[in-house]
Amino acid sequence: MPNKQKEFIDYVDTEPTWWESKLHDYESSPATAFLRECVHIADAIGLCRRRFARKRNGYLNRNGQDSMYRIGAAAFSSMMSHFEVYQRALFAGMMEASRFQPEFRLTECCKYLERDSNMSLDIQRLLAYRGRMAPIGHLIADSLSGWHSRARVNAHFKSLVPDYVFFSGKEENQLSILWQLRHSIVHTGGWLTHADAQKVHFLLKLADRPILLSEHFVEAVARRLHGIVDRSTKGLSSKFVPKLSLALSPSERDPITALFRVSSPRPAWLSTAA
Repeated sequence: MPNKQKEFIDYVDTEPTWWESKLHDYESSPATAFLRECVHIADAIGLCRRRFARKRNGYLNRNGQDSMYRIGAAAFSSMMSHFEVYQRALFAGMMEASRFQPEFRLTECCKYLERDSNMSLDIQRLLAYRGRMAPIGHLIADSLSGWHSRARVNAHFKSLVPDYVFFSGKEENQLSILWQLRHSIVHTGGWLTHADAQKVHFLLKLADRPILLSEHFVEAVARRLHGIVDRSTKGLSSKFVPKLSLALSPSERDPITALFRVSSPRPAWLSTAA
């Protein structure tokens, strides 16, 4: 009698006790959770890179290079997905903590959410939380669109901290490249179409070509995102935390302090310039 074919869900392993990536960690300290995942992904690629066969000149052979192109694209896409979670979790935490700011401009924030963001709350998503404590900040962040657009992300955070630009200058250009590459890998099979290349002028010379990432690309992105996250998170903290009520108890203030904490298994990468 033939063995019963396994269902796809049967291939999903039970979470091992040593697995470090926890969604709850993004809620308590988004930057720290993201940077830890960055390092893990970069290390995973590094392990593969060291094991692949190479030519005498040190370059990967054809099979190794082919494998590196394919797993590198997957690892990079995963890293950018975690970056999106970092952005949303940080916004959600700040939205929750804004209740402790006596001078928080609630009316102006609501105007932005209602008008400029074209935000709509999903009834099914709301009902999924019935019987549970539903954090309002999470529901708002989950309902906002544009987390792959550095301009929209800037606008989202500006609704909470009007006097700070989350991503600026060179960071905006670099993130636009990364998000477009990720989009093309996920949605067009790893080819950068001519239409997509037009969206980011830095990518025009790569139009109508496959996206083949070098063996050091993922680590380079991890390093660069360390610097971006370090500056952006600490910059938000410097504007947001001083506006908190002086009457807050330590039990109320400590989670907000943790929200803006930035640490990494590779602390030297935090100084990487954009």
